Amino acid sequence: MSLSVCLSFSLSAPPPHHGEDNLHYPWLMLSLSGCLLGQQPSDLHPMMAAALIANKPDFVKLFLEQGVRLKEFVTWDTLIYLYENMANSSVFHTKLQKVLMEEKERSAFSKVPRVQMHHVSQVLRELLGDFTQQLYPKPKNTERHRLSIAVPHIKLNVQGVSLRSLYKRSAGRVTFTMDPIRDLLIWAIVQNRKELADIIWTQSQDCTAAALACSKILKELSKEEDDTDSTEEMLSLAEEYEYRAIGVFTECYRKDEERAQKLLIRISDAWGKTTCLQLALEAKNMKFVSYGGIQAFLTKVWWGKLSVDNGICRVIMCMLFFPLLYTGLITFREKRLQPMTCLNRFRAFFTAPVVIFHLNILSYFTFLWLFAYVLMIDFQPTPSWREYVIYFWLFSLVCEETRQLFYDPDGFGLVKMASLYLNDFWNKLDVCAILIFIAGLSCRWIPATLYPGRIILSLAFIIFCLRLMHIFTVSKTLGPKIIIVKRMMKDVFFFLFLLAVWVVSFGVAKQAILIHNEKRVDWIFRGVVYHSYLTIFGQIPSYIDGVNFNPDQCSPNGTDPYKPKCPENNETNQQPIFPEWLTVILLCLYLLFTNILLLNLLIAMFNYTFQQVQEHTDQIWKFQRHDLIEEYHGRPPAPPPFILLNHLQLFIKRVILRKPATRHKQLKEKLEKNEEAALLSWEMYMKENYLQLQQSQQKQNTEQKISDTAERMDMLVEMLDLDRVKRTGLVEQKLAYLEEQMFQFSKALRWVVHSLSSSGFGSEEDVPTIVPSRAPEMKECHEEDVPESFDTIYHVSARNLMYPSSTAVCFPVPDEKVPWEVEFEIYNPPFYSAERQENASPDFLKDSLENLSRINFNSMDGDINRQSFHGTYLIEDGLPLNPMGRTGLKGQGILRFFGPNHALHPVVTRWRRNVDGSIYRKSLKKMLEVLIVKFPFSDHWALPGGSLEPGEALPQKLKRILRREFWPQFQKLLNQGTEVYKGYVDDPRNTDNAWIETVAISVHFEEHNDVEMKRMNSFLQGCDLEATVRWQVVDKRIPLYVNHKELLQKACVLLGAYY
Repeated sequence: MSLSVCLSFSLSAPPPHHGEDNLHYPWLMLSLSGCLLGQQPSDLHPMMAAALIANKPDFVKLFLEQGVRLKEFVTWDTLIYLYENMANSSVFHTKLQKVLMEEKERSAFSKVPRVQMHHVSQVLRELLGDFTQQLYPKPKNTERHRLSIAVPHIKLNVQGVSLRSLYKRSAGRVTFTMDPIRDLLIWAIVQNRKELADIIWTQSQDCTAAALACSKILKELSKEEDDTDSTEEMLSLAEEYEYRAIGVFTECYRKDEERAQKLLIRISDAWGKTTCLQLALEAKNMKFVSYGGIQAFLTKVWWGKLSVDNGICRVIMCMLFFPLLYTGLITFREKRLQPMTCLNRFRAFFTAPVVIFHLNILSYFTFLWLFAYVLMIDFQPTPSWREYVIYFWLFSLVCEETRQLFYDPDGFGLVKMASLYLNDFWNKLDVCAILIFIAGLSCRWIPATLYPGRIILSLAFIIFCLRLMHIFTVSKTLGPKIIIVKRMMKDVFFFLFLLAVWVVSFGVAKQAILIHNEKRVDWIFRGVVYHSYLTIFGQIPSYIDGVNFNPDQCSPNGTDPYKPKCPENNETNQQPIFPEWLTVILLCLYLLFTNILLLNLLIAMFNYTFQQVQEHTDQIWKFQRHDLIEEYHGRPPAPPPFILLNHLQLFIKRVILRKPATRHKQLKEKLEKNEEAALLSWEMYMKENYLQLQQSQQKQNTEQKISDTAERMDMLVEMLDLDRVKRTGLVEQKLAYLEEQMFQFSKALRWVVHSLSSSGFGSEEDVPTIVPSRAPEMKECHEEDVPESFDTIYHVSARNLMYPSSTAVCFPVPDEKVPWEVEFEIYNPPFYSAERQENASPDFLKDSLENLSRINFNSMDGDINRQSFHGTYLIEDGLPLNPMGRTGLKGQGILRFFGPNHALHPVVTRWRRNVDGSIYRKSLKKMLEVLIVKFPFSDHWALPGGSLEPGEALPQKLKRILRREFWPQFQKLLNQGTEVYKGYVDDPRNTDNAWIETVAISVHFEEHNDVEMKRMNSFLQGCDLEATVRWQVVDKRIPLYVNHKELLQKACVLLGAYY
């Protein structure tokens, strides 16, 4: 067998499925391995591309074992070819087409441009995030020279020109990408091809960053996936790659902590010049960030050059009295700093983020104390020196927020930095507080608005106090609680919307019933909103029921601005006249829904949020702890207002001296090439250790052992069954051959005897019968020895050479050519549709197929159900295709409809009884009796059922043997019965375009004296004089149609009866 033919057959074979006969698959792989012996790896590159596109991971493994190297396989043209042949249903393909359409609109092309790698890079950057650089930069020239590559059909004819022409190597051909394995991994991940991605990831070099990037891509794609199942698969795969990143990093951290931490902050050129830590944060991989090794690194950054063993108390003592630094109270992480000069120790201490953080806390508390003092005690028309200090202090805070906004060491640009700045909740709070303070300050300097200015400044003070919560997020005790409070605030907003509906509805109704034409807006607001809101907390208005009404507490005409308008009352005796019973009922309903329903709903929401967050509190706190550490890691060491000195220094350095911004090496570090290569090689070695550990743990797992044992037993049983079937088949073939020979020999002898008799050489004795012409008993036995099943792969009866009730001869179709997926170039079946009256069938075609356009296949076409139980069937040239494959005949045949012809077959049974009424048994199993019918001109008995007419629930053949009075009752029996089969029927009347599908329902009468059974028997007698109906003892030798025998057998299995 040639290599092309072998690979073509192998790649077109379907993968094995669980529960199916998959013994052919290992043999297929073994056969393919034999075909690949002696082949050069470069010759397998076209087959490798075909296997990748067809999603054949087993073949990809085989090609890799045969020496195919991914670094040599993945080239520029190969990568473009793979992206051109992506699955159209994938989200990435949709996003890629959108990019191409946008480029077409920008450049005014007449057609959509071809896929280039910079198009792919745009989509990848959207998925990975703007913090990464382009993975495939756009070439400077207009378009790189490309090979002409035809996009093949998904079946991938490996002998075609497209794949071969792609891999005709030229002398100047070079590999395009810096990391071909990364490119292939991305291609597999964006299509959610788990097995292919697993194979490629195991060969990747920068494996930790690759796993985190895959997790990020999958999470972003899942947000745009419409299919729920695909979304769950993507999220599950994203979580799996997060665990892989944790596993590899754990192995690295156990071996060498310093090297492992370098992996976190190493700038990866292959993944857009980002770091593993940044990828994990952007992907919100909380499990990875909360891992002990990453937290140890963050703690190390938090303490700067100080030793993590120093307590907070010692740090605060040295902050308040810095000469204690030289007493040995504070220890440093690096021993070389211990004996150094006083200035170096001073600089190392006050540049540590933990010290900067506590200095800012001290400064902030001082600011709040001074602010509160001025607002409550020292707020004069002419500002005092304390108030000027507050203004100066706030100016330093504004300068710090401005520095954070313009701090751009990665070159993202002002717009992107502004977006990142405003995405943070605490930055929004800072901006809000500063703007309100500036508004209050503006009013404060105008004498006429001095008091409103103080009010606005008081509101700013509230927001500055709320900013304290951000400071305490670093605390392991208070941090998680602050996270819970933030989540509960979201619940409150949803609750307020529901509460506002009830408050406003009750307030407006109450105001309209009690008060007549209130025109004061402030009192309308009080009556509608404020009083209704206070009612929830028990402050019920005294005038709502008229008992405690006091006219002195209200204004009759609403002229007193300090009193509400009086309710509707009698002017003579000043008694309220509004319907008290109505207001009381409204009040009770209002309190019922607000106090009991809504408030308990809020408590339940808080409880649910608390439980959800509490389960992952540690992970969430550790994840958000990074933001605070990063903020104070890059913050100037001096606290406000002394931070202005640092700002002045930065202004001189950046603006005047034009020095670029630099990032501290502890959070992002560019390694030398030699050091980076050694680090990545060490990481790959640790990855191999992790994979081996995973394999050993999986083998030791009890469930895995049970699964492996069960799989081996299933394979052994299948092999034994296969061997038995082969042996039985050989014996049957020999017996059939002998029987045929004997039959021919008998015919020859008869001819000889007849010839002699006609020539006058006859005998006085009768001619003995040598061999009967296929006795019915022998025929039955032969049919029973080879049972047929609805569950067989290929239909058999539908492929008879002679079509029933006609002279049409079917085209011979061997077993291997039955599926439509298998090419059968010489297949040319005849077209046959039985002649019938024009109105006898809705699908009557006359002389052409033009009427097919009005038929709605795969749906309800009026009263005709054209939906198949096997899902959506294919339509070719306007005709439906038989879901079970070729039959050798096109057209409608003698069936009534194109497509599925639905039928119903009730299997009506009862127990066979002895004379004493006990159930008869055979082979320890109960025996059944089944209701069967025989129609004229039929050689076999049948179950009482048949084809269903459009819109009818019972078949016509059943109605012929059952009186009309019993039809509704029989329909109830069917509804109470058990469905034993539903699907395709292997019937000789089936064609390529019309077939029978049935529903078999078991209706069993448990008791011999069942009332419904007796009624049915009475309605069966004398219904159709031409049909014969009887109760038949169930046995294999019943002269039933083969298909009906199969249905009967399924009913026996359901009831546990003998068959």
